[in-house]
Amino acid sequence: MAKTEAGIQTSVLPGGLVVVTEQLPHVRSVALGLSFNVGSRDDPDGKAGLAHLIEHMVFKGTQDKDAVAINIAAESLGAELNAFTDKETTCFYGRFPADQRGPVTALLTEVVSAPAFRAEELAREKEVVAEEIRTASEDPDTCAVNGMFRAVYDTHPMGSQIAGTHESVAGLTVFELGRRYEEAYGAGCAVAVAVGQVEHDELAERLGALLDRRNNCRPMGRVGPGPAKPGSRLKTRSDLSQVYVCLAMPTFAYADPRRHALVVLNTALGGGVSSRLFQRLREREALVYSVASFAESYGDSGLLGIYFVTDRRKLERCLDVLAEELARLRRERLSEEEFERARVMTRSSLLLALESPTSRMMRLARAWQMLGRVVTVDETVDAFGRLTRDDVSRLVDEVLARGFGYAGVVGPLNEEECTRLFAPDAVK
Repeated sequence: MAKTEAGIQTSVLPGGLVVVTEQLPHVRSVALGLSFNVGSRDDPDGKAGLAHLIEHMVFKGTQDKDAVAINIAAESLGAELNAFTDKETTCFYGRFPADQRGPVTALLTEVVSAPAFRAEELAREKEVVAEEIRTASEDPDTCAVNGMFRAVYDTHPMGSQIAGTHESVAGLTVFELGRRYEEAYGAGCAVAVAVGQVEHDELAERLGALLDRRNNCRPMGRVGPGPAKPGSRLKTRSDLSQVYVCLAMPTFAYADPRRHALVVLNTALGGGVSSRLFQRLREREALVYSVASFAESYGDSGLLGIYFVTDRRKLERCLDVLAEELARLRRERLSEEEFERARVMTRSSLLLALESPTSRMMRLARAWQMLGRVVTVDETVDAFGRLTRDDVSRLVDEVLARGFGYAGVVGPLNEEECTRLFAPDAVK
């Protein structure tokens, strides 16, 4: 067992399961997550949506409990159980009163250890996922973001929708779910993180008895995305008067030490109401209701993006203004006052998020899966404290010079208009 800072301890159990706990004596609850290093990017060819469907099915029953019994057991203990799948991770987690940590830990690990994957439940859950896919396909915000990912990653699985397609999900079988679960969702590919009023040794002992025997998984053999040709993905919607736009440029992986400078740059560019894009596009020009930038980092890639919605008649002006602001940023860099404000806001966002035990749990799990170690709050705060304006200025030169050459677009446009407006050097 290792200690990293007050309240945080780590252990690696014999089967390979990593256990991380953070003791918060002032709270009366526990947030516990079992996070596996497998996501939608690991779905085999032709099986898009497999990881996401597995996540749904795990809560649909074990050999001894059906889905109703699991839900009743959880709520009888005052627990909220949930799960999510993203591009690189599947996490099963719960939040519950600290005095119920024993039985809830047992319940969550029982569910995750031995899902039954019954055929009748799979048939029903496929219908649920089909509705999820249908809802996403009709939501212009989601379609714009999905189009952007497809533009950036092209045919690589990182560009696919996490939930898959109607066709790919319909073809998945109980046998495929069970085999994949045995291959990829074992203790040796997982980290268990608990935050709150938790005892490390007690949790490690419980998990060792209930989950650590699932040690037969093997790490995913991931192939990184290759460079995609800049371009746009359009979904024409003649029923809309507005255009939904998600622009992006590739950046770098999570482990890159420049990630802290990228977060500060993102905050200054479009991460708040004082940011350059919000002030120019909304406050001065009244071209949009909202505009934001965002930064995403993955195991072997990353991106910086801009999202906005505007009236079709204002689209060209929006793109011109974006290009002007990016050119001004490259020319003038951030002022010292802008840099300091963005750094303070970034630090504040981090600290405010850590008021939630669930957020702290997910942060620890992600850092372990990305870096193989605990990243403490003090370490992150210190990293932002060491940043200089020159660090961010160098990043402007390294990243923004390439321009936002990838776009997901939804609205009343045709392919010819989209190609013209979103040419690779249009927003640079």
